Amino acid sequence: MQSLTQLEKRNFAEKDKEFTRNILDEWYSGSTLSSVLQQWEEQNNKYLPSEKVPLNILCYNVEGWGTRYLEVVDLVYKIDASISVLTEVGELWNKFTIPNFNTFHQQGTNRSGGVCVSVGKHLRATQIQLEIENTVIVDVFNLSDPIRIIGIYWPQGQGRNLDDLSPYITQETIITGDFNASLEEWNSTASDKRGKILKEWIEKNNLTYIPSSSHSSKRSKRNIDLTFSNIDGINAETMFFGTSDHWPIVMTCENIGYEIRNFFPHVRWHIFEGMLALLQEFWIKEQIITSVDEWYNNYTRFLTALRNRVTVWKKKEKYRPSLPPLIIDKLKNLRRIRNKYYTERKSGCQNEETRVLLRVMNREVRREIAIHKSSCWQSFLSTIRDKSDRPEKAFWSQLSRVYKSRSLPFSKLDSGQSVISDKKEIVDTLFSYYENQFKKTEIKKDDPNDMEIEEEHRKLINELSISEETVELTSAFEITKFIKKLKPKKSSGFDQISNFMIKLLPPGYITCLTICFNVWIKEGRYPEQWKLAKIVTLNKLKAGVPRCDQTRPISLLATHSKLFEKIILEKVRYWAEMNQLIPSEQSGFRPQCLLLTRVLSIYQEVDNNMAANIPTLAIYVDYQKAYDKVWHAALIVKLNRLGMPHGLLKFCVSWLNDRQAYVVLGEQSSNRFRIFSGLPQGSSLSPYLFIVFHSDLTTVFGAHSAHLFADDLNVLIRPPISKNFAPMIEYLEKEGTKVCNQIAEYSRKWKQPINVSKTVTQIFFSQVTIPQINITMDGQKIESVKSFKYLGFTWTKMPKKGPCTDTACGSKIKELYRCHCCSNFICLTHLIEHVEVTKQDKQQIINLRNELKTAVATMKEIIKEQLFLIKHEEELIEQAKNLLDTPTSSIDKLQDTFEKINQAINLTARLMVQFRLGFPGTDCNRRAGQCKNDSVKSDDKMDIVS
Repeated sequence: MQSLTQLEKRNFAEKDKEFTRNILDEWYSGSTLSSVLQQWEEQNNKYLPSEKVPLNILCYNVEGWGTRYLEVVDLVYKIDASISVLTEVGELWNKFTIPNFNTFHQQGTNRSGGVCVSVGKHLRATQIQLEIENTVIVDVFNLSDPIRIIGIYWPQGQGRNLDDLSPYITQETIITGDFNASLEEWNSTASDKRGKILKEWIEKNNLTYIPSSSHSSKRSKRNIDLTFSNIDGINAETMFFGTSDHWPIVMTCENIGYEIRNFFPHVRWHIFEGMLALLQEFWIKEQIITSVDEWYNNYTRFLTALRNRVTVWKKKEKYRPSLPPLIIDKLKNLRRIRNKYYTERKSGCQNEETRVLLRVMNREVRREIAIHKSSCWQSFLSTIRDKSDRPEKAFWSQLSRVYKSRSLPFSKLDSGQSVISDKKEIVDTLFSYYENQFKKTEIKKDDPNDMEIEEEHRKLINELSISEETVELTSAFEITKFIKKLKPKKSSGFDQISNFMIKLLPPGYITCLTICFNVWIKEGRYPEQWKLAKIVTLNKLKAGVPRCDQTRPISLLATHSKLFEKIILEKVRYWAEMNQLIPSEQSGFRPQCLLLTRVLSIYQEVDNNMAANIPTLAIYVDYQKAYDKVWHAALIVKLNRLGMPHGLLKFCVSWLNDRQAYVVLGEQSSNRFRIFSGLPQGSSLSPYLFIVFHSDLTTVFGAHSAHLFADDLNVLIRPPISKNFAPMIEYLEKEGTKVCNQIAEYSRKWKQPINVSKTVTQIFFSQVTIPQINITMDGQKIESVKSFKYLGFTWTKMPKKGPCTDTACGSKIKELYRCHCCSNFICLTHLIEHVEVTKQDKQQIINLRNELKTAVATMKEIIKEQLFLIKHEEELIEQAKNLLDTPTSSIDKLQDTFEKINQAINLTARLMVQFRLGFPGTDCNRRAGQCKNDSVKSDDKMDIVS
């Protein structure tokens, strides 16, 4: 076959060639195209996106969380525990946390007591508040069945009334912890009174004992860490692990688990691209014998099925540490030495060598971690530098992903009457809200303007139905141009096709797409399969439960539809620009018109008025859901009045009509609803048609200037020059109210509602006291503010003008700013100098203080150790003198004394090496001297400036 011949010419590895041959065999052996595509679509169904994993629970008496948190973290990830019940955690329970776990704590009766229950963040947990010491009760959700965990620590000598816990026992309860109780039938050598009381209580509450594989106490053969439950299918195993006096116990709930994703898809894109090239001849021939719509549907299905076929599912690693194995091994050794040191200190037999070794290892590990972090950062920077011609742009592009504000997911919705948590109810509520939002625009029969637009729209639709005017066709070159401009995103659109997949298309497919697009352009038809949108809602709030109007709908559209719309947009933009329809005041969604252009225009105008000592009134108008409230009939009528060609107009009508959408939240989907108003979210055409629709808005302001960026409107009003200030303010109030009423009238005419409560005014003037101004819109007073955030910038009262107090500036009038270090009004240039000098001085002081603190602490420790060694060495010297003065000294005593002196010499040498590594005195003194010289220079500079 020709495809197999072409395959041999490709530079594929042998295993990739074999994989491609299997796909080609399936392609040519299939009876029909539909059967092959169906087989590929079902190829990876055996790799379920998730699987049920039994719940693992850890119970461990840590005897002090501060000394054993590392081994607990190691154990938690080793046994894959989702819940950990830790007893006798002590006062340092919150100093360290288990990564990706939420911890709930209840204090104990003494310093070493207390219980913690840690629940993985993949589960949802709620603590039951109660005033019982050494007891934590947590309800855990997102499991196959919700359960209740009761963690208990019952120390010797403490009284406890177990009946206090009886009301908290539910149908699915697990009670575990250190009870310090034993029974022979519970795998202990003997029974005690507490064990008998405990047995009587669990039988009364229909709980059963969960046996473990061995006893839990290291000091004796008693089993005192116990577990009771009314859930079937729980197994317990004693883990011989850790440095505590108790062995940890791991419980596995076979009947209760949670869903996890164990596999992730890896698409072999080079094989995908190769298969497209090998089969492009088939699709060129297929287009000749089928209709355009049928070919397009089969083609998009083929792309998604082929991507599915070349996808390999790989198993996901459960836990991958961020540090290299060498450092992790050193951390484990450090933990072992630390536990040994504290155990020796607690027992009273402290070893000086262990303490010194602990300090040396601790510093070494910290230094290696710092070196590792620094090398990772340098590797990141070198990667950016090597991969991009403009490394500075690539650097900020990478950082923008890290610091990009993200919408918080929401699992609850405020319906106005109650808070809804069920996903199905949330979807139904959002469905009702958006269906009502996109309903037909209300037409008033007693309004002449509404009836005129409706009648004109009806006649226009009849004219367009018989019009044969068409739009200029597209070409493969134009489509290729827009494909190259697509961002290589691998996230799929509504049709499961991504930009990355389209950018891999060979020329034959682009030629076929050109034929499809030209047929639809000739017919003035927008394909029906592109008129369905999937709405995903995002949360606008930073915290709290959102209402329906506090969610942001994001419409997922077909990727090919965006490509087609860009072609139409190019023609609409050419028509609008040639007819000069878009006013120069509009900077949104126009090529070579930046947001900063609009910001600087506003600033320049206000600044000119300030220079002439004239106040300026700014009106910031807020439209209510601007894109979602566009009246379809009014849009078509206005485009026709503006002179849009009937070919483009017919396409716009088809683009707006018969649109549908549905809401998706997780795995829940709503019914479909029709869209009768608003422009499609996420469409390339929507923003530009919106600014064309309101291109005549600037005509209602008269001589006053307006500034627009998409739907963000700012109007600036300048009064006539007057000797007195009061007439200018009176003019601003009168003219401001007039302009606001004109904007409101325009909005009513075209049914573009304004949010009056969020529309504000602001006065820019050079005087310290800002006058009060009264502006109304349709009789409703508009709030006046001192500062307002507009177009990403906070607009406040303009800076003061005058001569800079710095002698180097002379008497030239400049914009002045108050310097925080000298409280004088200086120009921007000298303000920057003041700030930089102050920053440098402060940083030098901070650095020097930090170095001095480190030096003093290090010197104290070294002196302490040296004093100890000197005392020890003096004793050895005295002992050696006595032995030398005694002729009858034994060989063993002389040998023992000689070895001790050698050890002392070696230890002293190690401390001197440690001193040179940890505290390089010469370098510190040199830097201190340099800081002192720099400080003198800075002081001289400050004297010159001031």
